[in-house]
Amino acid sequence: MADWIDVGPADQFPDGAQVCTKANDQPVVVFNVAGELRAILNICPHAGLPLGEGERRGKVITCPFHGYTYHLDTGKNIDYPDIEPPVRTFPVRVVNSRVEVDIQKHT
Repeated sequence: MADWIDVGPADQFPDGAQVCTKANDQPVVVFNVAGELRAILNICPHAGLPLGEGERRGKVITCPFHGYTYHLDTGKNIDYPDIEPPVRTFPVRVVNSRVEVDIQKHT
């Protein structure tokens, strides 16, 4: 069952945006990558620290604390995909000019 949570107006997420927010008290980061919205849990699965302040290049976010990299589409750890867990990713949609994240379903 979907649990779409409004995280703000669409104009808060322009191309290149990387916005740390909350969805039902869960910390999430919403990205706009070339017009495509992506969302991940703002918790690095490696050490439990926030990912949202990390550097993004294309669809890859780098943890600002340990340098691990995660793919925004799959959540997979690019550096150690076989031994490190992925970061949770969530579906994102725009409804009536509002951005919503489905926190129940992770991809």
